[in-house]
Amino acid sequence: MTVELIRPASYLTFTAGLFLHRVDIATKDIGCTIGTKLTYTGVNGLGNRAVPLVAYRPGTRYHDRAEECAVVHLTTALAQVSLSTRVDATDVATLALCLAEVVQEDGCRLWDPHADEEDSW
Repeated sequence: MTVELIRPASYLTFTAGLFLHRVDIATKDIGCTIGTKLTYTGVNGLGNRAVPLVAYRPGTRYHDRAEECAVVHLTTALAQVSLSTRVDATDVATLALCLAEVVQEDGCRLWDPHADEEDSW
């Protein structure tokens, strides 16, 4: 499965069945590293509700490098799960769990973006 990084809006796309799905990337400077948050936004980003997949610290100081790491992590996770042709809540939950495992195997630390923060994403 091919994952494509679209800039400058910073989102990833992948195909499941006949549909193009979108995962938004949000990066934030959180001191000595960058926090990365991946959110599933549905087919072409038109989902009625965004679903958080994973938030982690990839161990870099650069936003563009964190986005490139997100491409690798999502590609690896998609290779490990089998999504139905019409991605449903179960598929999204499975993808989120697999992503959490993939980023930890890559040496990244999971991160709670809402802890110790006053401002929102």
